[in-house]
Amino acid sequence: MRWIAIGLLICFLAAVGLTGYLYLNANVRITGIDCVAADAADQPGVMEALKAQMAAGTFVGTPFETGEIGEPSGYQFYTYTVHLENGTFMKAEAVEVQVTPMNGDVLQMPENGMTVIPARTAGSAQATILTDREMHNVREILVTYYLWGMPFSIRTTYNR
Repeated sequence: MRWIAIGLLICFLAAVGLTGYLYLNANVRITGIDCVAADAADQPGVMEALKAQMAAGTFVGTPFETGEIGEPSGYQFYTYTVHLENGTFMKAEAVEVQVTPMNGDVLQMPENGMTVIPARTAGSAQATILTDREMHNVREILVTYYLWGMPFSIRTTYNR
């Protein structure tokens, strides 16, 4: 009976150690960030829809300003694509990219569905902001994701 208890204790300690190892090594890392700029004047339909949504108070994304959107020629879209590598043995769920606004930023567009990065693979998540035409693209970016139902985040700066 004593040997069975010792064997079970060893199995328990091994399971706790393995779980602790997996938890402490549960990380997703950023492998690169790309930014693409597009003139808002080239997308008049999108701009009209954004104007209408902001005026009606039905915009679903993240508004940075509460004022009315002006003419499309005064704005541009920046789309940040964050490339991620999931080095864990579980999928990273609800991956979200949030851009920290600067003066001149108007809004962040809503995401198209939930991003999931399967275990031991690479993936990407995007965020698109509408900003003043004269603004640069240097921004602080916050990437949040869930592993085991617990939130994790990575903060970095895009500066190219």
